[in-house]
Amino acid sequence: MTYLEAYLQRRTDEVEGEHTGYVLEVEVDLSAVQNPEELVDEQVAVTGDVVIVDYPERGKVLVFRATSAAAMEEEEAEATG
Repeated sequence: MTYLEAYLQRRTDEVEGEHTGYVLEVEVDLSAVQNPEELVDEQVAVTGDVVIVDYPERGKVLVFRATSAAAMEEEEAEATG
């Protein structure tokens, strides 16, 4: 089981029945992914691990450390989305 910590947000702009209505925002470390800027503003599929990073200024922060990431195809995104 994975443990996540993030701010829970309500999302009401989705079609009823096609979204749970809730979203977690989690910081993602894409340092192991080539060309992560190409994925910005895309729906992506990522694999990796959840870790706690102890930053000097911010303290302990939950981060999803991605080992791979790819943009989802439009048909695939609609089916899961």
